[in-house]
This record gives sequence, C-alpha cells and structure tokens, in this order.
Amino acid sequence: MKCPTCEKTIEFDWLETECIEPNEEFNCSHCAEVLRYEIDEGTYLGAQHFTVEVVDE
Repeated sequence: MKCPTCEKTIEFDWLETECIEPNEEFNCSHCAEVLRYEIDEGTYLGAQHFTVEVVDE
C-alpha cells in the first residue's frame, strides 16, 4: 500500500506489528499524515483489496 500524500510504501506487516485495525486512524510512518485503511473482501481485484485514504479532520 502507498500513502496517498507522500507515495511511500506502507507495509502491511508494520500495520500488524503496531496492532492497527481496519478503519482505525493512524499516522503514516514517513510523513505523519493521518490515514485509515480498509479491506474490501471478494472484489474483482482479488480475494482482499486494501485501500488507504487520508482522514479529513
């Protein structure tokens, strides 16, 4: 997954290590932008598709 702001890769292993759940807000480890990710299961993009979005405050 890539951060929409800085385009740096966010590793899923890092999300699991930090115990960040889907739809929970977190800061990008590179640029500190507030982000949220969601998992879409069973789509035409595959069994699981991860989407990262910037959280508007």
